[in-house]
Parts: sequence; structure tokens; C-alpha cells
Amino acid sequence: MSPSSPSPGLDRESRRTKAARHLLTSRLADARRAEAALTRKFTPKRVHDLRVATRRLRAVLEAFRDLGDLKAREREVKRLQDALGEVRDLHVQGSWLEEVAQTGESSRRAGFQAMHARLMSPLPDKERRLRRALVRWADQTVPALERETRRLKGPGKYGGRRVRQELSHRLRQLESLMENRAKDLTPALAHALRKGVKKLRYEAELFVPALGRQVKPLVKALAPLQESLGELHDADVRLHLLQHFALHGSAAQRAAARTLLRGARAERARHAAQAGRQLGDWHDEKRTHTLCALLE
Repeated sequence: MSPSSPSPGLDRESRRTKAARHLLTSRLADARRAEAALTRKFTPKRVHDLRVATRRLRAVLEAFRDLGDLKAREREVKRLQDALGEVRDLHVQGSWLEEVAQTGESSRRAGFQAMHARLMSPLPDKERRLRRALVRWADQTVPALERETRRLKGPGKYGGRRVRQELSHRLRQLESLMENRAKDLTPALAHALRKGVKKLRYEAELFVPALGRQVKPLVKALAPLQESLGELHDADVRLHLLQHFALHGSAAQRAAARTLLRGARAERARHAAQAGRQLGDWHDEKRTHTLCALLE
């Protein structure tokens, strides 16, 4: 994951408005650099970089939403993030299928290639939609964000009690979701956990300059969980894709998909077991209690 820009000049005594203004300006600049690179040339990495940058920008808008009309701005940024996500998803699964086509059974290669071609067929249309979203972002969203950044106002300190309570509340919400996990993590639950972990990690990162050792353990604890849940999500998407081709593809696609299903199910089971162990360790070691205590 690409690092965000540093935040010099901020500490726990800084006003929330000053911190919000600085972080919004910084994260917007990160997004604009990623946007400029993507506009010059569409590549999978550049799509991914801008998607990460928009997610980090949304984290600022959500964390300081009470200081201005930031909820509406967050929805606009999400519109771009969603367009990026549609392209990124095809890139990820297309890359995997391309590798399978090159390394899989030679007798099934034509089927693998047909699956890849079918999967990637919507890409031109999704890229056109992304280009339109980029124009809207540059012409409307960015100026609105810049205006709203100048208008921010409200009470509180960057590292104040309110901020720490909000992080603790988010962490306890995530703990509740963890406790609802099934013995075998379902795709829907794994996806919800992944989103919750990622959202909390991005928000916690915002307050490292203010809270330092109080929040760094939280960021560190969430990182491996986010990674394992991300791997599980990718395995779920691949398994769903293969099941679709095995049922609804052409004869060559069905045969090729069925040769991969057993391995895909085993891969999914491995990732689910790993994520399950991590979630179990989190619960057994009472990490939520420990991390919340640091924030008091």
C-alpha cells in the first residue's frame, strides 16, 4: 500500500479544524498526483494507486464530517472510487486468469483464454465510465473540496478525548462484527470484516501525529488482519468466477473452469482458516480491550 504524505506541524494540542484542513489538503494532493499519473496512462498500478488515495481522502472526510458539508463531498469521492474499483476488479481477476492460461494444462489453454477474453470484455466500457468520472472529479469534486476545506469550523483538539472515544467506539463496533463470525467465514461476513478493518485502519492512521503510541498499536494490529481478509476476499471472487463459468460458460470454458475448482476451493479454505485463526487470537487475547485502554 502506497504511503500517504506526512503531516508535519501537527500534534495532539492542534485544533481539529487546523488538523482537518491540513489532512484534507494533503490527502487531496496525494489523490491529484495519482490522478495525473493515471490520466497520462491507464495501468493497473495507477488505477490501484488512485483508488487507495481516494479511500484515504474519504477517511479524512468521514473523520471530520462535523466540521463542514463533508458528507456530500465524501459521496462524490466515493463515486470516483467505485468507478476505479470496477476497473481494478477486472485487472486483478484478469491478471490471475492470464497467468492460469499461461501455466495451466495445455489441453485446457483455449478454455482459459476464452474465460479471460469473456471476463475482460466489459473493460473498455468500464474504462470509458472511469474517464467520465475523472472529468467530473476534476471539474466539480476537486473545486468543491477546496472550497469546503477553507470553510471548516468547529471545536476540539486533534488528539482530544472526543477523537479517542470515537476510535474506541469504532473498534468496539468491529469487535461485535468479529464475534458474529461463523465457524467457516462466509463470503459476505468476510467482506464486511475486511471493509470494517480497512476503514478503521485508515481512520486510525490519521491520528498517529496526535496520539502516537496510543494509536500506533491499533494500526499495527489491523494491518495483518486486513491483508489476510483481503486474500480471502480475492479467493472468494475467484471461486465465484469459476463457479459461474462452470455452470454458464461455453463447453471449453466449463471444462477449463472445472479443472480449477478443486484448487480454488482449497485455496479459499486455507485463507479462511488463516483469517479465522487471526480473529480467534484477537478475541482470546482481548486485543480490543487492550487497544481501547491505550486510547483512554
